[in-house]
Amino acid sequence: MKFGELMAQSPLLAVPIFVLFLFLFMFAVIFVVTMRRRASAYDPLARLPLDDELRAKGDLSS
Repeated sequence: MKFGELMAQSPLLAVPIFVLFLFLFMFAVIFVVTMRRRASAYDPLARLPLDDELRAKGDLSS
């Protein structure tokens, strides 16, 4: 029996195909949610590393 014939008859072939489609679906959902946000929504997140440095120097009051 050849490998191709074995894979064609195996019911386990559905598992990796299902996981592939699940990955593609989740990737598309996360991509769309990320791209729908405005750039201003990411500004506080982009400044997080800088806030810690400024606090350590005493330049930021909070």
